[in-house]
Amino acid sequence: MFAPLPTKMEKLEAVLLQINAVTVQTPPPFVEIGKKLRLAYEQQRTQDYQLLSKSDWRQLPYALWVKGMLALYETDPILLNRYWSEVLPEALQSSPRRAKRWLIPLFFVYCNGFDPESIAFRGFAAKLRQVLQLAQGAMAAKMREMDERQDFFNPIRAPVNLASLFFTLHQVHEDELMGAYLFWPGFEGTGLGTAILRAGLQLPLDQLRELATVQRVMNWLQKMPAPVVKTDLRIAFADGLLLPWQHNRKMQDGLKKILLTFFLQQYGDPRFLRHANYQWEGVNPDAVHVMHYLLTGDTLKGFMSILERTADDIWRYRQKFWMAYYDAGHIEEAWMVLGAHAQIAAKSNNTSAVPQRFGRLEGGAAPNQSVLLLRIGDLVFSEWSHSGSLRAYPEDDSDAPSFYQLSYHGQTLREAQSLDFHDGLNMRPELRHTHSEHGTWQRKARDMIRQRTGIYLGDWEILL
Repeated sequence: MFAPLPTKMEKLEAVLLQINAVTVQTPPPFVEIGKKLRLAYEQQRTQDYQLLSKSDWRQLPYALWVKGMLALYETDPILLNRYWSEVLPEALQSSPRRAKRWLIPLFFVYCNGFDPESIAFRGFAAKLRQVLQLAQGAMAAKMREMDERQDFFNPIRAPVNLASLFFTLHQVHEDELMGAYLFWPGFEGTGLGTAILRAGLQLPLDQLRELATVQRVMNWLQKMPAPVVKTDLRIAFADGLLLPWQHNRKMQDGLKKILLTFFLQQYGDPRFLRHANYQWEGVNPDAVHVMHYLLTGDTLKGFMSILERTADDIWRYRQKFWMAYYDAGHIEEAWMVLGAHAQIAAKSNNTSAVPQRFGRLEGGAAPNQSVLLLRIGDLVFSEWSHSGSLRAYPEDDSDAPSFYQLSYHGQTLREAQSLDFHDGLNMRPELRHTHSEHGTWQRKARDMIRQRTGIYLGDWEILL
């Protein structure tokens, strides 16, 4: 599928060194140049273009497509035919130095105006490939080698091949690859740069699960001129980076942090959909579900950290138990409801770029108490801290606690009748956290989960 790459580092380095013998500068302001050329061509049309300067001919690619104007092949077909059949071939064969000066505008326009769905652009790319065979010098040789190795001037295949090269060849630094393929600072925002990123989002799932690949993709994105949510890549980007985890939740902590931070900053929190969160509109529901999973893990870790800081005696046992179910991919939602002491701890502990959100326990509980709401399958749990009990409810129970509210009252949370953890052997159906060191409450909670959902974890997973 992809053009072959050297398998040994020394071979690859040799190629990079050879290619890097030629460089290009940042493109000129060719929008303005194109407009000026269009005016010159219009003025010379009746004179059969006889008085055009060499610069007017050499820079002709900048005038091929100018926004707000008809394409050059529609307004000046005779001029364009003469350029491709006479003027350009003569210039490319005259000397290596002159060939480079004439090739550079073609290269810039190919990258910037990249549009594989346009018949006219594909025709332009085909002509460029043909005239490259005539050109002399290092610049022409380099462009031919780029084309041989990556189908560079094939608008259909180039983005796929280059995405594989730039995003998955981790042993070579990005700057080396940029130089090797004549890419200048800001190239990422060109038509070809955008197409490479789009193709990168369609790499094989196992590659998109690699931390190094995601870092490369993020680095590329950061150099683009507009936030991704303001581009037509908004949906594809979220789907591309989140869907690889739809059926595989064994994600590195570093990768979780990158994805969670990025999507919260750029797309917003999908648990609180408002007009401002249109960024998630149209994104695959399974991708949004993965984002919920990341937020759930962040909530669980945040809650356990707060319990540690507010002197909950058994926080380590709670952490071991609930994180086991999360790491196994079974906790679908989680929401913190923090009491007065925990709210203070949460604010002092919130050093991330996007502060953690939580509900407030407004009364009906001790100041040091908090509640963690969780959902596993069709079961909703309320886990009370500091000598509080664990309660469980069917998800469709109208009295079951609701997630993502900003305010809760302790009495209301306690009034709802819990499912019975004791098979009728206790007066109170909820589960107290007794004998944590022996796994007493953990095994009872596990039995409830297994009976209601079929999910089972062993002692070694849930006990310290």
